Amino acid sequence: MKNNNLLEVPNINSKDAKFKELIYNVDASLFNEENYSKKEYEYLCICSGGTTSSCAKKGFTTLDLRKNYNKIHLDRESNIATIGGGVLMGDLINHLQKYNRSFPIGLSKLPGAGYILTGGVSPLSRAYGLAIDNIKSIKGFLGNGTFISLRENQISPEKQLIWEAIKGAAPFFSIITEIELKTIQSNPIKVIEGFVNLNELSEIIKISEEFPENISLQWIYAQKIYIYILAELKNNLEDKRTEEYLMLLDKFPALEKQFYGNYNKINFFPKELDLYELNGNNHSEVLSLLGEDLENDIPFFIKCLKEIMESRPNNSCYVASQQMGCKTKKLNCGSSFFVHRNSTWKPWIYASWKKNDLQERKIVMDWMYKSWSELKRFYPNIHLAQLHNHLNSHEEEIRLAFGNRIDELKTLKNIFDPKSILPPL
Repeated sequence: MKNNNLLEVPNINSKDAKFKELIYNVDASLFNEENYSKKEYEYLCICSGGTTSSCAKKGFTTLDLRKNYNKIHLDRESNIATIGGGVLMGDLINHLQKYNRSFPIGLSKLPGAGYILTGGVSPLSRAYGLAIDNIKSIKGFLGNGTFISLRENQISPEKQLIWEAIKGAAPFFSIITEIELKTIQSNPIKVIEGFVNLNELSEIIKISEEFPENISLQWIYAQKIYIYILAELKNNLEDKRTEEYLMLLDKFPALEKQFYGNYNKINFFPKELDLYELNGNNHSEVLSLLGEDLENDIPFFIKCLKEIMESRPNNSCYVASQQMGCKTKKLNCGSSFFVHRNSTWKPWIYASWKKNDLQERKIVMDWMYKSWSELKRFYPNIHLAQLHNHLNSHEEEIRLAFGNRIDELKTLKNIFDPKSILPPL
């Protein structure tokens, strides 16, 4: 533990938090009543990768899984990877690459297992499902200290609800220390990328809603708009069809084609693009939304997006989006707590301000909430990739994230985390 009582993590909010204590082990003593304040608002923060603003808070205890739960093992017969709860996604795919395997991680290599357990949206998700769809087994502890070990297709009826809730809502009632994951063959990737204007983005979104499962669109609108269209190349027949779709993009002159030997080699939105400032002097919050195909609403969405960006309070704020669909709509329906399986788009609003500048924080957060309100028409639901129990929007986010399963989640929370050792609902 550092003398200044700060936690070294990518998220600046959490990095600057002066937490009460840092612990590395999950064992029975962790759940002793005397370890927790009687104060209602105190709970245990969990750090698996550290990209969330909730992995450390001032005056709270943080459990850092990265030190003692960072093992990675690939079974060469089954191609099942076993990882610890503190494994970073970049380390996972680097390890798998030695064996020509991969995993559908997101746009960043910095998140830990929290990326998987809260859903896990990847540019490869259209072909391979969400990260939670590739979980084969888990081990860990429920919030009441009970050890739990569950394996797909071997779940007893009384454990079925726990298994489903682990996939999408694990952080609220469990600490997961080990996960078995189905891995995928590592294939070559073609990326078409570059700056576009709003009219071009509108056209590209329309084209993308017809993409086959091996092609996906990612875009970010900061000072300019930058897009990534990712196509996985698998076999000659599919590759021919892929080229037919990619030819539709030839009319956009600023787009360039890049070829990568595998997904692991791609760095999305690199700093060289100067799209936004990931500044150590800034704090931020991220709000992730979910919605279906835009179809005829694309022009209205583009108009809304333009207004949002014209009103943004500083150059560090932006809006971005990832494409889902295909396999994410078909896999695991009803058997996870990622309930919005009909979603095609996962946009997010990135709100950033100079740390300790409370006035700018208020202006920026007001912009984030106003932008959310404007975008709800197109994206009515939430992907809870970050926990916002410190924000006024938390209850609404929970409701919009878990929909008709929110009461089941509250029941699990009451039974398996009765002392609220883990983040509150």
